[in-house]
Amino acid sequence: QRSSLHETTNGAEEQSRWQRRTEKRRQRTEELLNSIELQSEKLNNLKIPTLGIPQSSAIDWDEIDPELDPIRGGKLRQGSQRGLRKRAQVEAFHFVVSAILNAQPPSDVTIIDAGCGAGNLGVSLAGLSYSSSINIKVLAVDVNEHALARLSNRADAILSPAKLETFCADLANYDLILSKIPPNHSVIVVSLHACGAASDMAMNLAIRCNAPFILCPCCTAKSLTKRSPSNTEERTTFDLSASFQRSGASADIEYPRSKWLMGKLHDNGVVNMALEDKYTLLAKVADIGIGPQTLSQQRQQQARAKKIVELDRLLAASEEHGYDVRLMRIRDHDPLVYSKGDLLIGGKDIAETLINLPGEEIQ
Repeated sequence: QRSSLHETTNGAEEQSRWQRRTEKRRQRTEELLNSIELQSEKLNNLKIPTLGIPQSSAIDWDEIDPELDPIRGGKLRQGSQRGLRKRAQVEAFHFVVSAILNAQPPSDVTIIDAGCGAGNLGVSLAGLSYSSSINIKVLAVDVNEHALARLSNRADAILSPAKLETFCADLANYDLILSKIPPNHSVIVVSLHACGAASDMAMNLAIRCNAPFILCPCCTAKSLTKRSPSNTEERTTFDLSASFQRSGASADIEYPRSKWLMGKLHDNGVVNMALEDKYTLLAKVADIGIGPQTLSQQRQQQARAKKIVELDRLLAASEEHGYDVRLMRIRDHDPLVYSKGDLLIGGKDIAETLINLPGEEIQ
């Protein structure tokens, strides 16, 4: 009985210590978010609109080839929330790609689907129609050979190699990927839920060739892992079989990305933490929040942190490379319900196109 009582007491004390540590982290998070928001007019004035797609531009999923549908072609359960979200994501990317093409219609375009996975986005973009007669090809890039094999099995029956090509490569290998682009092709880079720093690599890939990008990032905390060589004597090789290495930051990516957020964290004297620790806290909260809280409280804090992290990414493209940028949200992706719906759009000389994208401000 004494032993049982001792174990119970120790367990209660350990839980109490954990609760105090968690409460301290929550308090630091709230102080950090408040301090950034209070000193940033740019952030306070930013409302994230939901991308509104006119009915005339909506995809009729019942009329297209079933393989182009992420539910039927991607073998997702009919009527499931995941399947409906995938449709909304494909529709959003297709609409923005179309808007960019209509504003600057080139004759031939390669859409790089960076971190394509099994192809729910890339297969659809390759097979769907566009308003103008443009030759569209999708280059589906992923480091996962098994995912590319699944994509090919799905696409081979309906898409020719002239419409879709797969390429197994690390997203950090920008020059190798761009070597696959025909000389007469313009480029648009898209990326849907490329984990962690893979979304930053997709952005860097676009910037490398002055191309527009459309990104929907996820798993911001995974970007905090720095890739480590699998052989200390061979500093150029990495073990990309590990998920955390694939989504970890390559040597050319540093956080925060922008001078804007770097300045806010440097000038922040409210929270007594090192700059790197402040960004780490932001990225983790943006990804998973901090518990235990009510789900609503956790989601609200998570949405505030993610807004800062994604704005940091966009402003890096704007500050360093002169990109016009806009942050939007995919429909039916309420951040208080599902946190992976932010749409990061950027490009050179596309300010008018971005402004004209229809959006309803809900935040």
